[in-house]
Amino acid sequence: MQSGDVLRQRYKIIQSIGGGGFGDTYLALDHDFPDNRKCVVKHLAPKNSDPQAIAIATRLFKKEAQCLSRLGEHHNIPRLYAYFEEDGEFYLVQEFIEGHTLNSEFQPGKQWSEKETVDFLRELLEILAFVHQQGTIHRDVKPGNIMRADKDGKLFLIDFGAVKEKLSVDDSGQPTVVIGTPSYMPPEQATGNPKKSSDIYSVGILGIQALTGKAAHGLPRDEEELKQIIEELPIDTQIQYVLGRMVSFQHKNRFADGTEALQALIPTIVEPKPPKKTSNSPKIVLFTLLGAIALIGAGLYTLLPPKQPSYQALEVYLQNKEWSKADPETQRLLLEIANEQTTLDKESIAQFPCESLKTIDKLWAANSDGKFGFTPQKQAYLETGNQIGQYVESAYEDFGNKVGWRIFDSWNLYGDLKFTDIAPMAHLPSPGKSGNEKELRWRERGMLLERVDECGI
Repeated sequence: MQSGDVLRQRYKIIQSIGGGGFGDTYLALDHDFPDNRKCVVKHLAPKNSDPQAIAIATRLFKKEAQCLSRLGEHHNIPRLYAYFEEDGEFYLVQEFIEGHTLNSEFQPGKQWSEKETVDFLRELLEILAFVHQQGTIHRDVKPGNIMRADKDGKLFLIDFGAVKEKLSVDDSGQPTVVIGTPSYMPPEQATGNPKKSSDIYSVGILGIQALTGKAAHGLPRDEEELKQIIEELPIDTQIQYVLGRMVSFQHKNRFADGTEALQALIPTIVEPKPPKKTSNSPKIVLFTLLGAIALIGAGLYTLLPPKQPSYQALEVYLQNKEWSKADPETQRLLLEIANEQTTLDKESIAQFPCESLKTIDKLWAANSDGKFGFTPQKQAYLETGNQIGQYVESAYEDFGNKVGWRIFDSWNLYGDLKFTDIAPMAHLPSPGKSGNEKELRWRERGMLLERVDECGI
C-alpha cells in the first residue's frame, strides 16, 4: 500500500511504520471520526508464497484479531477497531498509541533503580494478569513489544499476533512458525509448548536486564548462573526471590501466571502495617477458644466475622496516581464486599458496610487532593438538583454532565472516561461497566450515593 490509499472509504494510509514475514503495518487516519483520529492498520501480506505458509499466516492474523477483541477492553492493550477483507486482502485496524517502545529504555550499560524496576514489573504483571485470565499467552514479551505512552508514561503491551513473526522450515520440510525471541524464551516455549508461566520467564529476564544494565542476549542461558546474578544484586531479598522463581528453567517452579507473580511482588512496594499488640495471655486465648468450641457445640456460635476486604492494591494505585487501575480495582472491591458478580442492586446497596464506603472514599480523597471520591460526587449530585432517595431523569443527566460521564447528550462508554488529573471534579471513581459490556452502570451510582448519605459521608 502507498501513502494516500484509502481502505473501506474510511482509513487513509499516512505512512509505513513496520513489517515482517507475515505483513506490513501502517499509520492511518480514520475519517469516520470528527478529529480524523490516528489508528494502526495491519495488512496481511505474507512474503512466503507457499500455500501452507499463507494458511499459517492467515490463521495467526485472525488469531490476533480475536485476541484484541477480547483483550482490548484493558486500558493498557490497544483496542481493536475493525477486522475486514477487501479485494481478497485481510486487514485489521487498532488503536494507535502515541509513544515509544522500551527498546530505547533498555540500553546496555543503563541500570534502573530498584524502585523503577519494581514499578515497571508491577505495571507489566498487572497487564499480563488480565491477559492470562482471558486464557491468552503473549509469547513474545520484550522491550520492543512494550510501549510507553507519551501523555502519561503508562505501559502498553502490543503485538499479540503474527505480523512480526517469522516462518521457518522443520525437518520434514514443512513451514512452521517461530514465535518469540530467543533471549526472552524459556525452554518449554523453545520446544513449542508455551504456557502462561512462559511469559513470566520473559518478565524475569526483563527485570534482571533492567537492574544489571546488560543486554538480554548477554545474560547466561543457564538457570544457576542467572540466579547467581540475582543474588549479587543489592536489592530487597523479596525481589531476589521473585526474580529467581520467574527465571526458573522448570516451568512448574515459576509463578503460574501474572496474577500469582503480582501477588508475590506487591508486598515489596507496600510497607506492611505492624501487627496490633495484644496483651492476651495464653490462658485467656485458650479460654476464649474453648468457650467458642462450647458455644458451637450448643448451637449458639453460628456466625464468624466476615472476611475483611484488602484495600492494599487500591492504595498502591492511588498513591502512584494510576487512576486507570484504581478505578476497576474500586469496582472490584465494591462487588466483592457486596458479594455480587456484575452489578449492585438496591438490596445489596442498602446493606453495604459504611466503614468500607468511608475507607474507599478516604483513599480516593487523600490521593487526589479531594478531587475524586464519593464525597465530591455527592456534592455534585446535590448541586445539580438531585435529591437523596428520588430519581428525576433530567436532574440525574445534569449530574452525569457535571462529572463528565455524559457527552453530546448521551452516556459515555467506559472506555471514553478520563483517567487523568485533568478529568472533571468528581469524575472518579466511575460507576464501572455493566457486566461484560462497556456501558456505564450509571443508574447504580445514584443508589450508592443514597447509602453514602446514610453513612454520613
